[in-house]
Order: sequence, then structure tokens, then C-alpha cells
Amino acid sequence: MDVDEAQARMQEIQRIMERATLFTLLPGMSAILGGILVLAGCAASYAMFRSLDFADILRLSLSSQAAFCVMWFLIGVVALLLEVVLTARAARKEQLVPAHRPMRVAAFSLTPSVLVAVVLTFKFLIPLEPRAEEIQYIVPVWMMLYGTGVYTAGLFSIRPPRVLGLVFLATGVVALLGFPEYGVVSAALSFGLLHVIFGVYVVRKQRQTVVA
Repeated sequence: MDVDEAQARMQEIQRIMERATLFTLLPGMSAILGGILVLAGCAASYAMFRSLDFADILRLSLSSQAAFCVMWFLIGVVALLLEVVLTARAARKEQLVPAHRPMRVAAFSLTPSVLVAVVLTFKFLIPLEPRAEEIQYIVPVWMMLYGTGVYTAGLFSIRPPRVLGLVFLATGVVALLGFPEYGVVSAALSFGLLHVIFGVYVVRKQRQTVVA
């Protein structure tokens, strides 16, 4: 095997690995739809308590607070289901197996961060007398922990998830230290708009990779 042939094979292997990673670790369409769901949730939240501060949920009745929590729980569940279904469908179409290493790496990397975020969320919301300043921490904490998990997953794949993770981590720090009272805006810009932008990028990258 000469040098040119070896280089061509390495490029083909790299292309196949990148293609598999894009379909199993970075499902672009689910990121877009999930981002749209978050934007809708943020709009509904603002309509409920006419404020950009999630802590103002404390001004609502108990039934409205319960409806608020159920709404965001359903948004999370639907977003997760979209990711699983769309990733599996795209992988089958491209004759890839969603359970390949990138998917396992993503799951192992994100699960601890998500569990910590869930525990802290319950800690901030469940007390008999929740404190507004603690509720304000929820969105920045989710941003930072989500960013940490995505960045860790990106260490074992391609560059885009590392960039996404760092952006979430940085914006989470800024939101926590500078603007904790604007949680609705922080959630809309990060989990909403940033996911939509990133999803569009991934879809375009997938198409370019398939064509190549």
C-alpha cells in the first residue's frame, strides 16, 4: 500500500466516523425542535407570571405552580423522545447503528451532569418555603452542567460539541453571576435559540458529509 492509498483510506475512515458521530451524538433536527419547544415554554412562562424571572413563580397559586412544573417536565420528555426517535430514524436511513460508541459516550457523559441538575432543581423547589434567590440559580446551573456534559462528550468525538459545551458553560457563568433574575431570557437564548442555531449547523454539516 503506497502513501497516497493509505492517506485516502484514512480520509475515508475519518469521513465515516464523522458521519456516524453526527447522526448519533449530534441529532440536528431534534436540537432544532427541542430548541423551539424551549422557546415556546419560555413564552408560556412569561405569559403565566408576566416576568422574566422564574422566581416569580412563587407569586402564582399552587395549581398554577403545578401546571408550570408539569409543562416544563413535558417539554423535557418530548425533547428527549424526539432525540431518540429522530436519531434512530436518521441512523437507519444511513445504515448506522444508534448504539455505536458515540451514543454511549454521549449518554455516559451527560447522565451525571443531568442527575446533579435534577437533584439541585428539587432542592431549590421542594422546600416548604422556597427562596427566590435559589430558584434563580436553576437555569444557570442547568446551563453550566449541561455544558460540562456536552463538552465531555465532545472530547471523544468531533469539535462542534466541545464548542457548544463551552458556550453553555460560559453563558451559564455569566447568567449566574450577572443576570440570575433573567432566567427566562437565559433559558430562551441558551436551551432555545442556541440549540436551534446549532441544530441548523449540524443538519447542514450532515448533508455536506453525506454528499462528500
